[in-house]
Amino acid sequence: MPLAPPALAFAVGIALAPWMAPRAAWALLAAALAAGVVVLALGQAAHALAPLLAAVAMLGVLRAEPPPLPPEHVGRLPLPLTARLEARLDGEPIVWAADRARLVLDVERVDGVVRTGRVALTVYGPPPSLADGQRIAVEARLDRPVGFRDPGVFDATVRMAREGVFVMGSAPSTRVVPLEPAAPSWPARVRRFALAAFAERLPPVSAGLLSGLVLGSRTALPADVQDAFRGAGVFHVLAVSGFNVALLAAAVWTVTRAAGGGRRAAAAAGIIAVLGFAAVVGPEPSVVRATIMAVLVLAAVLLDREASVTNGLALAAVAILAARPADLFDPGFQLSFAATAGIVAAPMPRNGLAAALAVSLAAQLAVLPVTLVHFNQVSTVGIIANLAAVPLAAGATVLGLLAVVAAAAADVAAAAVFGAVWPLLLLLRAVAALAAAVPGAVIHLPAPGPAAIVAYVGALGCGLVAWHQRARRGRCAALGGGAAVAMLTAVVLAALPMLTRGDGKLRIAVLDVGQGDAIVVEAPDGRAVVVDAGAGGPWRLDAGERAVAPFLWNRGVLRLHATLTTHSDIDHAGGMAALRRLFRPAETWDDVAGARTLGGVLLTSMAPDVPGGRRNDRATVLRIELGLASVLLASDVEAAGERALLAANVPLGATVLKVGHHGAAGSTTLPFLAAVRPAVAIVSVGARNPYGHPDAGTLARLAAVGARVYRTDRDGAVLMETDGRTLTVMRWRDRSVERVCLDPETIC
Repeated sequence: MPLAPPALAFAVGIALAPWMAPRAAWALLAAALAAGVVVLALGQAAHALAPLLAAVAMLGVLRAEPPPLPPEHVGRLPLPLTARLEARLDGEPIVWAADRARLVLDVERVDGVVRTGRVALTVYGPPPSLADGQRIAVEARLDRPVGFRDPGVFDATVRMAREGVFVMGSAPSTRVVPLEPAAPSWPARVRRFALAAFAERLPPVSAGLLSGLVLGSRTALPADVQDAFRGAGVFHVLAVSGFNVALLAAAVWTVTRAAGGGRRAAAAAGIIAVLGFAAVVGPEPSVVRATIMAVLVLAAVLLDREASVTNGLALAAVAILAARPADLFDPGFQLSFAATAGIVAAPMPRNGLAAALAVSLAAQLAVLPVTLVHFNQVSTVGIIANLAAVPLAAGATVLGLLAVVAAAAADVAAAAVFGAVWPLLLLLRAVAALAAAVPGAVIHLPAPGPAAIVAYVGALGCGLVAWHQRARRGRCAALGGGAAVAMLTAVVLAALPMLTRGDGKLRIAVLDVGQGDAIVVEAPDGRAVVVDAGAGGPWRLDAGERAVAPFLWNRGVLRLHATLTTHSDIDHAGGMAALRRLFRPAETWDDVAGARTLGGVLLTSMAPDVPGGRRNDRATVLRIELGLASVLLASDVEAAGERALLAANVPLGATVLKVGHHGAAGSTTLPFLAAVRPAVAIVSVGARNPYGHPDAGTLARLAAVGARVYRTDRDGAVLMETDGRTLTVMRWRDRSVERVCLDPETIC
């Protein structure tokens, strides 16, 4: 395995890049090379490995160092800005819905001035007919990307930065003007032809499923079908990977050999087919990895050499990371390489059913940390479901590839092939639906930390070495014991968020969910309540599923005690359906006013009595109290609701005020503030919202009463923790912490 250690060292260097200055990397590179040369000069070649691997790691650090943006880069423009772009499309348009598409543009000019850089443009309205590489002009609103900035939640801006996108834009499709005729490349034409053939000859869901199997295109596949494949643990068949490449290479090999061609002719045909397929589906990490490995294996046949799968895997990793070092952090890269490495390293039985189970088990064990880190989920039925899903997917994929060829040749042949593939697609959907319907098919857990992952990988490594050393009983037993201890350590470390809940403190998180409210209350006994869940619903990014749920899982919350939707506005209630589906709350507090206790915390729900008033003024207000600390969550209550609360003479005084209606001008009136007297005020508001929230007058009134103001659009999530005597407030964006003393006798 001569390439595996350098590949691993290069990857480690890329992972270390964010924490290492370039000067330090250059110094360590020079020192490592000097040490290696000295050791080699002394004739100690065996001892040169460590310094040379260290040098490779430093090369990884330097390769991953992001270059500074040039002066003419669009990322240096004063944003927000409405401007006319002249640009060239980088890739085919991605159509998400009938009235929404995404274009990635390589910018040439902005308002007539030469510029460089990439812009991700969202186009609203009927998508225009465009092609990869086509020059267009568009008048667009430009701004910086915005994502959710919450603990344990995916931040889209980080991924976009890794892809070299620092500016986003939006425009109606009517403003997109082609500057030259569309001239799609041959891979784009093949892809379009295949998608059109699937859509023309199959029902919509089956066409979307076949598009995913053959080309990895899932935009036409309904969300419920995708969820079923995820729940069944067989979603990988919808992502183009080594599975597709191997099927194509095997099919071309078989056909060439059956036609009388020799081994070298079959290998050459396989290489051509694999390279053409990779060009059509695009340079995804899993596709590049599988293509490189397939070409190496087939080239070994051409050259009459023995192929090394491990070397092929390592070479693919080095090639991808040298070209695109940020792919190391891409879930697709990690899943593809982890699954392949697991299958290659694991001992495999020869029996057909046992071998199939072993392959599925090895892949599942290898990708377990990756799926937990990125998706917080483990499939309990995937190993069994794959026994049925993989053969069906394989048959449907081969027939789908054949259907594309048949559609180009003759309608009669195409009808026959599509008629044969449709039952397989129906069976595959049925398998996924049945497996996903099994109770407990998917378990959601916290993402493991680095220490837990290292312990887990160590356990698998010790287990493999123990199996290879099984003839030496003493060494095998020692390695097996080490594997057991490492696995137990990994489990305990990964379970710490669940084991350490209920430490006697009240924690409240006002999450960043854009323009909306989502608040998590964790009682001192560990029980959790969610008050509102941000926006969600059809055609919206569901904040409940994408932001609130990952935050809860990574806090060790697997079940909610209760949920409270303060009112039915979409920016408060939209994400709650997903939360209730994922966390099965024991209680629902909607429209139930009154006081209740939870782990020593007093929670009082108050509904303003505003007959016939606006929906915002009738929203539920929640007061949370522990010792000397109190928090008032004012939902979207405006002036009329505030007057009703004051007239009702309910307790309103609070240490912390979650400002009403995102800081709108009609909320947070002076009489209301005089009754609350907050030391801390939190505005849950979306960046660049169209309403102008928070209003300058509201901020001035908060400043006048001496409240420290926190804003989710600038600070990310605002995290509070109290024992009833002191209050700690953290801005998640910069991790800054402030403490408020509530008890004069307590030292802060």
